[in-house]
Amino acid sequence: MWLCDLYVVTYNIRVKKQNRRIFIDMDANKIFGLFNNEEPDSLLEKAKMTEVLIDFKEHPMFWVGMFRKLIHNHKEFNTQVLEFYSKMDEELDIYDVEVAGEFVVYNRAWFWISKLDIQTRMCQEALLHYADKHLVTYLKFSISYWEEYEEYEKCAHLKKLLDFIS
Repeated sequence: MWLCDLYVVTYNIRVKKQNRRIFIDMDANKIFGLFNNEEPDSLLEKAKMTEVLIDFKEHPMFWVGMFRKLIHNHKEFNTQVLEFYSKMDEELDIYDVEVAGEFVVYNRAWFWISKLDIQTRMCQEALLHYADKHLVTYLKFSISYWEEYEEYEKCAHLKKLLDFIS
């Protein structure tokens, strides 16, 4: 999916909206040039290389994508955790392990989605990019999960996002 969204244009990363989709533009040669073990000759060239190293984790597209991925895969994560602990010699309460696995997944998903500020254009575009029945379902799952723990501030934030894409 991401390979279809990347257009090679320049080493500067910029975001533009096209038909409710967001494309990130970058020069792949600049990125892969980081791994050729050649040291740049000048300080200016070093500065240009650092522009390529922008942290993608600080972009709303990444935050929404990680939220989706975590909630989507949380059942698989729980299965793997249960399988791991079932191989141990000690007796463990499987229910407690499952609850702990779910807690880890929803907390990490919250970490990413809580960074969204619905008032900013970039966050709105990221939500619209991923807006589909799956994201709606994942937001509803998350609201339901946090209601059980009476984390109503989290529910309110998730509800704002849900209302925006619905």
